Amino acid sequence: MIFFRPTMLGTILLFLATAAPLAAQNAAAPAVDSLARQVDRAIDVSSRRFLTIEHHSPWQILHGVLALRQNFVINRPGGKMGDRVRAINWISQGASYRGTPLFRRTEYGAEAQPYTQPYEFEGHPNQFLAILTMSRLPATHTFAVANSPEQQTVSIAQLVKHAQANVNDREEITWTLWALAHYLPPDSRWTNAAGEPWSIERLVQIQQSESLDEAACGGTHGLFALTYARNAYRDANKGQVRGAWLEADQKIRRHVEEAKIYQNDDGTFSASYFLGPHQSHQFQERIETSGHTLEWLVLAASEKQLKSEWMRRGVAAVAADLNLHANKTVQCGPLYHALHGLVLYRERTRPATSTAVSIAPRRAAGR
Repeated sequence: MIFFRPTMLGTILLFLATAAPLAAQNAAAPAVDSLARQVDRAIDVSSRRFLTIEHHSPWQILHGVLALRQNFVINRPGGKMGDRVRAINWISQGASYRGTPLFRRTEYGAEAQPYTQPYEFEGHPNQFLAILTMSRLPATHTFAVANSPEQQTVSIAQLVKHAQANVNDREEITWTLWALAHYLPPDSRWTNAAGEPWSIERLVQIQQSESLDEAACGGTHGLFALTYARNAYRDANKGQVRGAWLEADQKIRRHVEEAKIYQNDDGTFSASYFLGPHQSHQFQERIETSGHTLEWLVLAASEKQLKSEWMRRGVAAVAADLNLHANKTVQCGPLYHALHGLVLYRERTRPATSTAVSIAPRRAAGR
């Protein structure tokens, strides 16, 4: 059976059913190496840390969506055991939290609800839009606005327009770059609501110049956004990078080498990110630091680096931690960023592998 109980905001617990061994589930699949099996198991057990609507905040639930995309499922509040819904469906059909809708119309389009309290709604400008890029939703995708007159809806395109209109150099642009680099061509230029000229290139230049030393999560989110934009530019230009994107590429390459140099003997990445070597003996800290670093590294790595022994050791360390501590309390942010790193690794090394999560209750083996 699977049991659920309330937890403190910001943390979740895993209550596992005794499931059939993963090897038995994949008996008909082609043979994979031990690391692939370890990654599969970590994704599987972590996907069963179910969140519950209203008990867990949109900020927490969106982090689950980041990792597991359209296959992330959550519990309905007050529902029967196993009564679950895909999180993307809940978000799209009029999600709210404590009476406040997840999205709202604005003068220039629409936006996700900003923080009302820490870790409840969107903590950074356009954070939710950036997270939703990983679900590959089209610009025409719409979200119902909860408790709105005439059943209002907002679209991805409206969220993009609001982001373009409100971008400025006084607020963090990390998530804005990530989101706009996905939905707009790399050569896009526009004028914001204040009449200032903006472009993807300008966002790249700002992000490239940011110092990682005092940035949240060791600067890995900024590196992820910068890498996402570089990759989009490179894909659009037959693998070539120049100008601002060349400078971004150099920064990315430099920090990949630093992550390698500071890697610990156990395969984890430095608990001090890019400030120097630091090995942690705390599960929560390792998942937060090594997990965030891995998430970005997998996006940034070349095909050769992805197959390297040091990268495989880093992937194995995060997967082993999630498997070994599957029944321990862990914060949503670190958990799902680490899990996202494993999902990205599996997608890059085994593109045909599905991240599907069952919406039905798990049953004990043999039943």
